[in-house]
Amino acid sequence: MIKLDELIGDIIFVSFSNHERFKDIGINESTGHFLFRGYDQLGLWLEHPGIVIIHAEDDSGTPLPVDKHSRENIAANFVVTWDNVNTIMHYPDREGFDFPSEFKKMKLGFSFENEDGKQNK
Repeated sequence: MIKLDELIGDIIFVSFSNHERFKDIGINESTGHFLFRGYDQLGLWLEHPGIVIIHAEDDSGTPLPVDKHSRENIAANFVVTWDNVNTIMHYPDREGFDFPSEFKKMKLGFSFENEDGKQNK
């Protein structure tokens, strides 16, 4: 058995019961691969695959020529409520999908140096 805590930071496959709920945020497919950020009582928190704002006007509101437009990438997370999750799939040990746990990277505990300069843990 795998626990959701072990998947945080990994890419997971999610199938939605009703993908129409996400049309306002630009997600139009009933399934997808997403970076899993966490979960709570509401549902799964996933990283949005990409929000881009195109700035097509100057500060005074005058339209800019196309070659002067600028793009701004926005980092965002969104929630998939539990009732909207059909299935979740994880790929253990698949390169590019299964990332090391942040908890496994952390070195917990204390260390100190002896008078002779050697480190104790």
